[in-house]
Amino acid sequence: MSFGQALRELRLGRKMSQSEFANLLSVDRSQLSRVENNEREATLQMRQQLSRSSWRMALIIADEETDGFISNILKDVPNLDLHPAALKDLLLKELDEAEVALEALVMAKHIDPEKRRQSAERVYLELRDVSQKVAVMQGVLEEEFGLDRKQLIKQHEAEVKRGDR
Repeated sequence: MSFGQALRELRLGRKMSQSEFANLLSVDRSQLSRVENNEREATLQMRQQLSRSSWRMALIIADEETDGFISNILKDVPNLDLHPAALKDLLLKELDEAEVALEALVMAKHIDPEKRRQSAERVYLELRDVSQKVAVMQGVLEEEFGLDRKQLIKQHEAEVKRGDR
């Protein structure tokens, strides 16, 4: 799905006209229309507002802007069950797999370098699986329970600074 299609789906999902959605994003309706039709790139300001307002759009934007380093699992696994209980089970499974890979990580320098590299690659991939599921779980929790992402991020940062995390 293109960025424009995802943007249109977000707008329609909120049951908003292009004019209403353009006002929300502080852009002209014609600009929104061109972005939805993939005739124009979204501005940085528009991307930032979309990322703040929709975790799904944040994943799409992060995937594009990081060239897949932060990937959009919703694109890769379109049938992912987004129910919190299903995500919890999936996340726990991914954490278990990451733990096994971490325990097997060969750090000793006297071991065959290729085996060490393969071990590191496995850990990397497992951690990537975990981070993808975590990002989706956070978004689902925001939606499901009406959580305020900005407030929670500030709270987390404050706890880290105090050494509580």
